[in-house]
Amino acid sequence: MNIVIVGAGNDPQRFGGYFKQVAEEAGHTVYTFSYRLETTALEDIPVIFELDVLNRIPHGENIDLFLYNSIGGFYPGQPKHYSSFHDVNMYEWQKSILINAAIPHKLSTMALRKMNENSSIVFMTSSASYLINRDNYLEMAGYFGTKGAMNQLMRAMAEYNDKGTTVYTMAPHIPYENPEQSKHIMEKLTNYILSMNKESNGKILQCYPPDGRIWPHEGGKSP
Repeated sequence: MNIVIVGAGNDPQRFGGYFKQVAEEAGHTVYTFSYRLETTALEDIPVIFELDVLNRIPHGENIDLFLYNSIGGFYPGQPKHYSSFHDVNMYEWQKSILINAAIPHKLSTMALRKMNENSSIVFMTSSASYLINRDNYLEMAGYFGTKGAMNQLMRAMAEYNDKGTTVYTMAPHIPYENPEQSKHIMEKLTNYILSMNKESNGKILQCYPPDGRIWPHEGGKSP
């Protein structure tokens, strides 16, 4: 398969690097892309993506899998950010929206030009992006809130993309503080994504330690 990963990173102990390593060892052709808003002009990101990724895929071949795994957008993310004396940083809010909504929207629609009904788009979000009544990480409204926007982007793209491409989000908890458990979860995620399951279209898929079972989130339905 031709696989495009945005945000693969270089660490095989983290999901992006682990997924890339496993995919390449399985014989897939992997194209990676990364960006930094601090060093790259926003308008240049899609231009570079086209030159460095889309134009490298041989003519007549498709993208089988597009995986968006970029991590960022952590503002607001501290308790002090919600106090009366805090001066809200509009630019940091914009970065959060760009990383977790606008840029995945732009790059995935560009990738769609080389995709078809057998292809998949997978966005990596988080369980906290849809579990509003949790009791942990409540201060990270920027990160989990904009990952929630990515869930909404997924749902719309699954419904309306013009290629019949399967689109879904993986929203796991990967316990990186426990290398053995994190490897188990990453293995489960990787195997599932590479299986190209069309029944996943439009779904938020959950995956938690220790067992790593993958199943769809069923909440959020209209009464």
